[in-house]
Amino acid sequence: MGPVTTPPPYSSLLRAVTLGTARRDPPAEVATWLASLDAVDPTADDAERLLAAIAVGERLERLRPHRARPPSGPADVAPAETGSPPALRLARGLQLMLEGTYTELLDEGIDLVLERKTYVPPPLLPALLQRAAALMEEDFPRARTYVRAGGRRANWLAERNPDWAELATGFDYVRAWRATDQPSHRAKLLARWRFTAPDAAREALAKGWSDQSPRNQEILLEGMAVGLSAADHSWLRESLSPKRKGVRRVLTALLLRAGEPEAIADLGELARAIVSEGGDLRTTVVHAEHKELLKKYGGLKAPQTLDQWLLEIMPPSSWDEWVKLKPPTWWLSLKPLQVRSVGRAVATFDNPGRKVEFLDFLLRESPPQFPAELGVELVRQLPDAAFDRLYESLLTDQRDALRLRGLPRWLALNRRSAWSERLTRAMVRRLLDDLENRQLDYATQRDLALHWKLATPLLHPAVFSWLRQQLHSATERYDAFGKLATTMLQTTAFRRELSRT
Repeated sequence: MGPVTTPPPYSSLLRAVTLGTARRDPPAEVATWLASLDAVDPTADDAERLLAAIAVGERLERLRPHRARPPSGPADVAPAETGSPPALRLARGLQLMLEGTYTELLDEGIDLVLERKTYVPPPLLPALLQRAAALMEEDFPRARTYVRAGGRRANWLAERNPDWAELATGFDYVRAWRATDQPSHRAKLLARWRFTAPDAAREALAKGWSDQSPRNQEILLEGMAVGLSAADHSWLRESLSPKRKGVRRVLTALLLRAGEPEAIADLGELARAIVSEGGDLRTTVVHAEHKELLKKYGGLKAPQTLDQWLLEIMPPSSWDEWVKLKPPTWWLSLKPLQVRSVGRAVATFDNPGRKVEFLDFLLRESPPQFPAELGVELVRQLPDAAFDRLYESLLTDQRDALRLRGLPRWLALNRRSAWSERLTRAMVRRLLDDLENRQLDYATQRDLALHWKLATPLLHPAVFSWLRQQLHSATERYDAFGKLATTMLQTTAFRRELSRT
């Protein structure tokens, strides 16, 4: 064996393996290097030689000492915090939330941190940022709130991890936009970019808009739904010309959400044409000019009818102009699919008064076939004060408001912030009544157990002493409900102590 020659660059070996040997011979230095090592049979073909080279090269690459790269980009020294350090009790509470003991209370803990102008302790930041990254697609504003609660160090850490980088305040959306061309990825990126810089995001979409296929345009427009304003009117209107109906339908909904006057007037004309004097809605238009107007904005997609489409995409308050009935009375006269369309519009448009009015209608009337998940979306949009007023009134007027499988109970159980003391006491009493006064079949036990779990993080901490008296017997049970009652007490005690920090 002769002297060992210098190995070829590992990157060239990788490139050669990727390309294969069928059409391209391996680099000449590979055979020379392998021969010097006596690492392969001299009669081996090119493919075997190349595989042997990559195996040896990979091992040498692992053993090679790598120099530390000089820092590039942001400074490597964490910035000093400007807020006051968290109290010991709050810091310990946050640790329990982030490490899995009280995971369901993390939002409450984050809100406490921000309210007290402190920050999440540095040792907990990796866990906090992982939670924020997991939340990014579902609720980007909330994910950014997590980072804000972590203080300046959390933002500094986010800048240095590709999985967290988009949560940092200085994230380069322009570069990220250029780096991906997948429409679904771009739509998600666009929505988050719109949250931080809506005009820049729209301009980036506009640059390559005409080069996109109609299907890709539909997908990309999903990202435009965030941060709509008058600044978007011109581009949305200009884009309303493609041949594909689906693109026009999406653009129409965006124009209405952005409050574009021409779209509101045109669709209002269609709405006026289908409303009868008694408030009933026809499913079609008969005049040629109305049919042309409908075609201009994309038309209908079966099985949706014209009345359902208009109820879903138009501002809910606009119907007051053409329907003479008060909204709750009118909603009560509508068919289930029409009520569902109204609910979607109420969830979409920022009209707090109409949200309260519609939720009051839902709680009192429980319209048939109304999607529970849509009700949950609506109830989570209400501020605490408005939610508390609704349930105060409902509990006063209806003795059985919190019955086991009723919509008001389910919506209350799916709030994300603590209930009032009155709702807390009413729900706990009802949970205990359901447990003690029923022959519980399997389905009822399953539903009731879920309700206990959902209620636990929502109870008002101030009722702990009363709660301990109410749950005394339940905690002595030997079944799953005994454990649930104990967990309810422990969690409420923990939250009460946390609120005292």
